[in-house]
Amino acid sequence: MNVGLPTSARQQHGVGLIEIMIAMALGIVVVLGITTLFADTSRSLASVDRSGRQIENALFTLEVLAAELSLGGYWGGANYPVDAETQIFVLGEVPDSVPSELSWNVASESPPTCLGVGGIITNTSNNAKAELAFAMEYPLFSAPGASLNREINAGKCGGVTAQANESSNYFVIRRAGSCATGAPPKPVLNQCRPLGDYFHLQTNGCYSENLGLSGGEIKLEKVNDANVEGLLPYTSFDCESPAPIYRFVSRIYFVDQNGTFTRLYLDGVGGALGFKAEVLVEGVELLRFEWFIDTNGDGEYDRVTQTPDAVEWPNVIGVKIWTVVRSTEREPGYSDAATYTIAGESWSVPSANKNFRRVVHSKTVDIVNIGGRRR
Repeated sequence: MNVGLPTSARQQHGVGLIEIMIAMALGIVVVLGITTLFADTSRSLASVDRSGRQIENALFTLEVLAAELSLGGYWGGANYPVDAETQIFVLGEVPDSVPSELSWNVASESPPTCLGVGGIITNTSNNAKAELAFAMEYPLFSAPGASLNREINAGKCGGVTAQANESSNYFVIRRAGSCATGAPPKPVLNQCRPLGDYFHLQTNGCYSENLGLSGGEIKLEKVNDANVEGLLPYTSFDCESPAPIYRFVSRIYFVDQNGTFTRLYLDGVGGALGFKAEVLVEGVELLRFEWFIDTNGDGEYDRVTQTPDAVEWPNVIGVKIWTVVRSTEREPGYSDAATYTIAGESWSVPSANKNFRRVVHSKTVDIVNIGGRRR
C-alpha cells in the first residue's frame, strides 16, 4: 500500500539564508544596544566615582588643615606668647644655651622652617633645643614653596628630598601635643606616644621663692623613660604633684610638585632629630591662606593679608584656607580654561593640567588659643 506523508509535513522547509541574516542583524543591533548602554553606564559610574573621590579629597584636606591650624598657639600649661629667653632658658642656662648671634633677624624675618634639626643655630651647647625654644615664639607662619625648597636643598631639614610646588604656599605649626602624660610622667598611663628620646615640654605651676620659681617657667628637654623625672621635675599649683608633660609638635604642610598634599613632621630619625615625610592626599594642586591679624590686642582682626610681616605672625588670630583639588585622572576631551579667584587673586590652570577637572574650596578657622585669650 502506498501511504503518503501528511500534507503539512510535506510543506515544511529549513531556515533559509535570508532568515539567518535577518536574525544575525537583529542580534547585532541588540548586542550593540546593550554594549552602548553598558559603556555609557560605566562611564557615568566612573565619572561619579572620580567626582566623589575628588570632593572627598578636597574636604579631607580642608579638615586636616583646619584641625591643625585651630591648635595654633597651644603650649599646654604655658601662657601665650612664649618668650624663650625668660621662660625657657632659666636658672643659669642662658649663657650656655641662648645663641649670642642668631642666623636670622627676629625683628624683621620669620624664623627658618626646619628648626629643631640643629642645622640653623650652631653656636650653643644644645643647638636643637635652642632652635625649638625660639621656634616657640613663632607657633605658626606661612611662606611660598620656594622658601621651603631652599632649606630642603641646603640640607637643613634632615634628609628630606621632597620639593614643594613654588606657586603654592606652605605653613608651619609648632605646638604642644594634645596628649599629656600622667603622674608619674610615663606616657602609657594616658595612652600618649612613647617618649622616644624626643623633646618634650613642661610648665611650672608652683610659686617658690626658695627655688626661684615664680610660675610659668618652661622646661624643654629631650627625654626618655630613664631620665624624664630628673630632667622635667616641675610640679603643678600644689607644688607636689608632677606637672603635665607634652610632646613638642613641629609640622610642615605643603603641596609637592606632583600635586600631592604632604606633611613633614619632626621626629627622632636614627637617634638624631630630623623631619619625616608623610603623604596625605593626592590631587591637591594649590594651597593658599588669608591671615587675620590682630594689631591692637583686643582679639578682633584688624587686617587680612596673605603675607604678614615677621612681627605680625604672633598676632595671627584666624585664617581662611583656600585649596584647589583636581581629579586624580585626566579626562580625554576635557579642557579647563577657567581663571579662578583664590584668596583674592586670579589663578590660571597650568597648561599641562588643563584636562583635569578641579574644585575650589575654602574654610575660615578661628585660632582660639591666640585670639580667645585676648577676648
